[in-house]
Amino acid sequence: MYRLCIILLLLTNLLIPSQVAAWKLYDTDKDGLYLFGGSYTHYKNKDAYTGAAYLVSLEVIKPNDHLYGLALFNNSYDQFSQYLFYGKLFRFDNTLPGLRAKLTAGLINGYKGEYKDNLPLNEKLGVAPVIVPGIGYHKNQWGVDLVLLGNRGALLGLGYEF
Repeated sequence: MYRLCIILLLLTNLLIPSQVAAWKLYDTDKDGLYLFGGSYTHYKNKDAYTGAAYLVSLEVIKPNDHLYGLALFNNSYDQFSQYLFYGKLFRFDNTLPGLRAKLTAGLINGYKGEYKDNLPLNEKLGVAPVIVPGIGYHKNQWGVDLVLLGNRGALLGLGYEF
């Protein structure tokens, strides 16, 4: 448990530069908004899950490709959940224009009852720290993203950047 907390703190220190304090929460002239939704999921063991995952998220993307946002979703146990996150977008336009990866870290709330112990620290705190990687392809303002759900599954969705 303590290793996970230390890893999250180190990752946060790597992703958050000192300039973050000078940011406005949202700058309409410089920042982008990315609205993402997904419902197609693939699980390693389908029998262990009770419902389909539905997700909608809104991200603010800063000019330096740092981002933050909120995702609302119906988890795989058919419970309404929330993910508040901060992360970094990595663009691979020199290699393959439109290809990008994303790494976010944040807190998930919503795993309750018999499923509350499925995430580390959730059973005691009611929220769990998580790291969520993803990869996607974007053209013009549209994007298709594949988000990894731990080592148990993946979610495929469509996004639009404003």
